[in-house]
Amino acid sequence: MSSMSLERVTITIPSETLSAVKGAAEREGLSLSAWLSRAAEHAAKIEAGLAAAEEVLAEVGPPTPEEQQWVDDFMEKVTGTVPGTETEPAADAA
Repeated sequence: MSSMSLERVTITIPSETLSAVKGAAEREGLSLSAWLSRAAEHAAKIEAGLAAAEEVLAEVGPPTPEEQQWVDDFMEKVTGTVPGTETEPAADAA
């Protein structure tokens, strides 16, 4: 097991978000700290991947329409959505 340095931080988030996070952590059997740490790590990895992709695109240029279509098809197959087509839920949807 590797040693991990931990730091205590204070954050401020909306009450509704905190309630949802507490529920998610409880359902998964995790402490609030463990759930938030995992979520932050996941978000940081996504951001690092996006930054790396931007660096590559800066070097090689944007994809051709055919390459972009391949990416869109792949993303739809994997996630059920195509990047850039997500819509915000209606305000009155519950």
